[in-house]
Amino acid sequence: MSHLGRPDGKPQQKYSLQPVVPELEELLDKKVIFCKDCVGKEVEETVNGVTDGGVVLLENLRFHAEEEGSSKDSDGKKVKADKGKVEEFRKGLTALGDIYVNDAFGTAHRAHRYVFSWTRPLGLLADT
Repeated sequence: MSHLGRPDGKPQQKYSLQPVVPELEELLDKKVIFCKDCVGKEVEETVNGVTDGGVVLLENLRFHAEEEGSSKDSDGKKVKADKGKVEEFRKGLTALGDIYVNDAFGTAHRAHRYVFSWTRPLGLLADT
């Protein structure tokens, strides 16, 4: 799971992670399954159906306003995400795995759903 750019809580093709798939396949020397969303029944089924060593890349988390907690309307004004939908999004992300490792130090302090969704944080790992 990852994010790219600032699509303001709406899908925008220029911020899709799908173009990453061929490069990732080359680097890993294995097939990468791409999900056109990052939460939902289809995503859960795909992730749960992967065998050991399989790789799944989810679509940009920021295509959902719930990820950052807000989006922008057509006038460019900030609109806060519905708390119930934020909770549903959080549950959708945590249904995909047991452990989350954040290797993006520059975003570790942000209260975005992919960072703070996990109900039992394991702690902080840092290399100095």
